[in-house]
Parts: sequence; C-alpha cells; structure tokens
Amino acid sequence: MVVSYSYPFLDLRITINSFRSNIPAYIDTGFDGYLIVPEYLVIELGEPDYVSEWELGDGSIVEAQDYLGTLEIVGLEENIEVRITAIGTEFILGRSIIDRYCVLFDHGERVIIER
Repeated sequence: MVVSYSYPFLDLRITINSFRSNIPAYIDTGFDGYLIVPEYLVIELGEPDYVSEWELGDGSIVEAQDYLGTLEIVGLEENIEVRITAIGTEFILGRSIIDRYCVLFDHGERVIIER
C-alpha cells in the first residue's frame, strides 16, 4: 500500500531511454492514457518512438511526441511498460495506470493506492 499526502499527486519513477527521474504526477481520472510529461523534456528524451495527434479542449488538433518507457509508483516496486506523451506543462497520470489498482481519494487529504 502507498499513501500520498500530496493530494491529488502520486510519486512516480519514470524511465525513458537513458532518462530517469522521480516526479510527482497529478492523478487525472478523466484522462484514459498512461502518462503525460511536460513538452520541455523532449530535449532530454531525444527522438520519439511515435508522433500522435491530440484534440485539445478548444477543439484544435496538435501533434505530440510519444515515447515507450517504464513507470513505477514509488513504494509499489512494480515496473509497468507505458506510452508516455510529451505535451503541455504538467505530469499527468491517467486511467490506463490507476485502473490497475484500488485507488482511494480520501476526503481531499490523501491518496491511498493498493494492488
């Protein structure tokens, strides 16, 4: 079990090629993908594995760079192969990851994750 008191963020360890980092990611139950990372990271990440199109809230379409990597929720010691998209300015964790676990949003105070 992992408890995060940085509600609604969760500490992750990500690996993309030779890039490794521990990051706090916002848990977004409305995002059905894996993980979004800030676009400024593409300088460190290098060439993407894929390029994808995303529709933004205003209806516009933008291209984003996608990378294959691994993600671990710090404290669970489980590496998950994921598709990571570089777009925007935030780290956002989506349903393709959190649906694997029992996730409890505890009164706006903490997030509890269990296998």
